[in-house]
Amino acid sequence: MNFINKKLKENMGFITEKELSQIINENRLQPMLVRCGGGRFVCPAQDVQHFIDIIQREGTDYIRDVSIYYEKG
Repeated sequence: MNFINKKLKENMGFITEKELSQIINENRLQPMLVRCGGGRFVCPAQDVQHFIDIIQREGTDYIRDVSIYYEKG
């Protein structure tokens, strides 16, 4: 079982900052769901930290959590 599937089963897809680098190593384009105080967005794993940095620098919102985007289908 790969790391992404393991995280989906173990933590319902929620990840820590440390685990993000492992996901990027496995699949840098893995869709990730980033939930903020005022909304949410999906982006590739490789871009998550960039967008979090922008949100924190602006100071107009906060990050609630990051999870692996999974669309049952």
